[in-house]
Amino acid sequence: MGTQIGQLFTSSRQVISIDALSGKKIGFDAYNTIYAFLARIRDKSTGGGYFTDSDGNVTSHLIGLFPRLIHFLIYDVKPIFIFDGKPPEFKKSEIITRKERKRDAKLKREVAIAAGDMEEASKHAQATSRITPDILDDTKQLLRYLGIPIVKAPSEAEAQGALMTDKGLISAMASQDYDSFLFGCPTVIRNLGVSQRRKIPNQQRFVEVKTEQIHLNQLLSEMQLKDRTQLILVGLLVGTDYNPKGIKGIGPKTALKLVHKYPNFTSLFTYLEAQYDIDEIFPYPMQELLNYFLKPEVEESIEISFDSAKPKKVEEFLVEERGFKQERIQKQIKALKRITSQNTLDKFFS
Repeated sequence: MGTQIGQLFTSSRQVISIDALSGKKIGFDAYNTIYAFLARIRDKSTGGGYFTDSDGNVTSHLIGLFPRLIHFLIYDVKPIFIFDGKPPEFKKSEIITRKERKRDAKLKREVAIAAGDMEEASKHAQATSRITPDILDDTKQLLRYLGIPIVKAPSEAEAQGALMTDKGLISAMASQDYDSFLFGCPTVIRNLGVSQRRKIPNQQRFVEVKTEQIHLNQLLSEMQLKDRTQLILVGLLVGTDYNPKGIKGIGPKTALKLVHKYPNFTSLFTYLEAQYDIDEIFPYPMQELLNYFLKPEVEESIEISFDSAKPKKVEEFLVEERGFKQERIQKQIKALKRITSQNTLDKFFS
């Protein structure tokens, strides 16, 4: 879900082209990326089921991920995929809620299929997406063959990516969520993809999207917040993955006004305590949630190393093992080989 604070800033959004990211290391929340492809790339003829190979292995995520990664490599964008570790205790209720939504969507899809309404079934299908160990293994296999680094976070990938950006190990995190800012990420890239169009969920129309670069310091200045602690307070009022409901009746604009009026934890908590049942609006203590965003569980010592891409291995994996059409993969493999060859020449003449 992430926190819904995006409407509170506009001038901080800098539209950029992918060329501006050439040569830069960009972190990706692996699970969010995989989920996005699993939700979007579905077989309508089966009522929104996954695309699979002849052995039943899910390929929907690979169909989306492979061309996306080739696109990045062609433009010399260097992706690093960060995988979640153990979720924090605060996230358990949200995980349970998500599982319930998936079960509800699965039931509605099955009812629609039984009625022969494949279009209605497809609408519910994307909400049933689930990442299995096999899907994870295939994703990591493709990343390794492309020479892309894999980082295992001890807990939240966005928190780990924020630390890595702050340390200068990567230039930015690529994310659609704004939680990265709550974790202190200095720079976030949004809408970083191949297409400049995005389908509106459950509708047969698309909207134009532009790649944006947002800096935390500019965002804070535009929102007239003195530090990240105040930004976290705004997020907690609106809702985060750790208190997903937020506070009823408090939207982003009201939350910002309240933090301007009560600019620190003590004054804001005193106000909330007088107005609400604190235990009801915060499933976990507000102070603990604030502290977690300020000091999440992360790995301080991270080393990133890129390997050479192995085009032959990529082709064998996608074509021979996962049933992709050879001509389609070979076209993209040729572009990958050109990159590999050029990198070899660059190293030779450096």
